[in-house]
Amino acid sequence: MRLNKIFCLISSGLVLFSCVKHEVIPAPEHTVDLTYSFSGVVDNDTISLSADNLDYTCLPTQEKNLVSPPLLSSAIYYSRISSTLSTQSIQIGLGEIQWDRTSGDDPALSSFNTFFTSVANAFPSYNDNSSPGFKVIYTDELGSVYTSRADSSTYKDVKFSNIRQDSDATGDYSKFTSTFNCYVYYESGTLPLAGKDSLKIQMGRLKGYFKR
Repeated sequence: MRLNKIFCLISSGLVLFSCVKHEVIPAPEHTVDLTYSFSGVVDNDTISLSADNLDYTCLPTQEKNLVSPPLLSSAIYYSRISSTLSTQSIQIGLGEIQWDRTSGDDPALSSFNTFFTSVANAFPSYNDNSSPGFKVIYTDELGSVYTSRADSSTYKDVKFSNIRQDSDATGDYSKFTSTFNCYVYYESGTLPLAGKDSLKIQMGRLKGYFKR
């Protein structure tokens, strides 16, 4: 009789144990690591713009020209490092990618990736409209806006390196490091101080990202 009671207790315990539900922990969601910064010498002043300096952020944008097939749509990509606490900012643009809009209002991911890893875009030419080519837009502390020029005949070079493509729930990105030297010329905004109609950017290094 005692053995029967022990058996019943063990059986009850097994039943209770088997009914315990185990928590299912979902796999961690992949998140793209988006880092950014700018450093360089602008008009002989050393400049550093980053998240640690006046809460600078990086904003990737696209300038699209969407047309109906058989014409090809196009886009120029921009990456801007700026802050709500300062007027000083810098932006670079690279373009242009072309695609058949039949597949959507954005180029295919494979085309997006190939565009930034092509040799032509590793060493792009300066172009006023970035179509195709490279452009620098710099805004100083006073709000004067300066841009690079294709017809500037001296001291201009650019190189893209450390290109990494990555995606998460927020979108598809092309991360990069862009190093460049150039003159930028006053274009708009607050009138510059006398003799400051152009500025020389030396050892410019922008680490950022473009978004599809």
